[in-house]
Amino acid sequence: MQSDVTMNPRASVDSSSSDVEAEISDGDGFLPIDRSLRVVEDEVSLLIRAEMYQGYMKELPLPTSRGSLIPFTSWVGLSMSIKELYGQPLHYLTNVLLQRWDQARLGTDSEYQSLDLIIHPSKAEATIWLVEEIHRLTSSHLQIAQLWGSDPMYHLLIDPIIPKLPQT
Repeated sequence: MQSDVTMNPRASVDSSSSDVEAEISDGDGFLPIDRSLRVVEDEVSLLIRAEMYQGYMKELPLPTSRGSLIPFTSWVGLSMSIKELYGQPLHYLTNVLLQRWDQARLGTDSEYQSLDLIIHPSKAEATIWLVEEIHRLTSSHLQIAQLWGSDPMYHLLIDPIIPKLPQT
């Protein structure tokens, strides 16, 4: 008996839903595609990537010499300057936090004021490096994977800068 493979898009049991469930016919009937397997693979993949990412970030040494006064208008703007100046990425969680700090300024009296007039550039840079150290050394890859899993655009907050790790 020859197997006949066909796709049969079929509306789900819930008539209010517009979801379509695909089934594959093997000639004897219809077998639903098991989508849970792909979800588990994606979760495992995210866990592995998050563990590798956190391990890599933990190994990166923080810059030891700082002293440049970097003008900046926003936290994200300062982080971009820091990345360029030191050739280092910032942790995903640091990037998320800096975006939130910028968003928290919306609607305040100082929203349009340059941030370096409010917070001294040295203090602002030191704050970013302190937060960065906390994220690099203490973040759980499980938490990172969970955050990545809930944000389909998480990769936009992972810096592409890849410095070489120091030889041990």
